[in-house]
Amino acid sequence: MTDDGFTTRLLAELNLDDVDETRATINSLMKQARAVLVSAINSNVDLKVYMNDDLFLGALDALTTQLFYDRTLENNFSLGVQMMLVQLQAKYLNEGGDSNGNAQNS
Repeated sequence: MTDDGFTTRLLAELNLDDVDETRATINSLMKQARAVLVSAINSNVDLKVYMNDDLFLGALDALTTQLFYDRTLENNFSLGVQMMLVQLQAKYLNEGGDSNGNAQNS
């Protein structure tokens, strides 16, 4: 899924007006949420792999939405985001690394 496609879909899902300011905000928050998730899961996995993973996209939806309504994440990640994050960490544990989950040096 492309960034623009993600933003358009999430705007519609959240019933937000598709105006430039809101689109820019959602797009920026999505990139922040994606960076947090990728860093927490496994930064050695290609972004295209994540952007084609339904579970990752669900976590990205949830965290982007959470950031939209609570920019400071005062209550930390929601339980749903935490649950999806654990599943994604298990799924991608050995991707781009050795059998112990350590990153390979290039």
